[in-house]
Amino acid sequence: MLPILGIVLVPGILWGWLFYHSQRYKKVYLPLLLVLFVGGMTSGFLALLLNHAIEKYTLFWPYASMPQIELFGKSIPLFASGFWFLVGFNEEFSKLIVLLAVVYPSRHLEEPFDGILYAALVSLGFATMENFYYLDQFGLAVVTTRSVITIPAHAFMSVPMGHFVAKSRMQLDQGKIIKNRNYLPMITVLQGWIISAFLHGLYDFLLSMRMERIAYLQIILMGVISFLLVKSALKVSKNRFCLLYTSDAADEGLGVDLGGRRII
Repeated sequence: MLPILGIVLVPGILWGWLFYHSQRYKKVYLPLLLVLFVGGMTSGFLALLLNHAIEKYTLFWPYASMPQIELFGKSIPLFASGFWFLVGFNEEFSKLIVLLAVVYPSRHLEEPFDGILYAALVSLGFATMENFYYLDQFGLAVVTTRSVITIPAHAFMSVPMGHFVAKSRMQLDQGKIIKNRNYLPMITVLQGWIISAFLHGLYDFLLSMRMERIAYLQIILMGVISFLLVKSALKVSKNRFCLLYTSDAADEGLGVDLGGRRII
């Protein structure tokens, strides 16, 4: 039993460790990361319920063969394709609920990288829960493949959403919005959700059409985009951290040493 739990849990934890250690300029509240990981696992049940409702109560289901359109030399069933895009929206929505419920109101979401890290942890928990299902249905070989491909893909898909959630919270905190002050942060969250949901749905659609090479290319592209977003967010976060730290030190009359330069 313990080896099986390790096989399922360890990949998600390792990818979470990688995201966590991509920054070293401040400490992150570790119990919060654990709550987000577990929350991501539980969000899988909400996604399962939403996906089942779509399949049962709408025309969108994975085996609908008609109507079809011709695109790039392939016959694409519209309702089946629509189902996989809706799966992306449902699953990213389930992750978003955890982010909004756990970290959006908290003091731990204060800069861009926070949102990216927290969204990645939720997604890794979600993908880990999926691994329990795939282990039961398809065996160890599929879980091993998912550990290398699908688990990081889930995190990459949700990075834009985390970035926009953090941006939304910063808009509220900075108090720069006078007109429609409540609507713009909501729209910002919605933007992030739509981007991540589309990326997720596109990946599922490509796999359903047996276009694995393009799907794996998409993962690589999302990894590059995630890297650039993390790099940009860390730059903003480090600058903000240094400004706050030097400001506090100046108020107390202390000297701060930053890279050989002493700031009073």
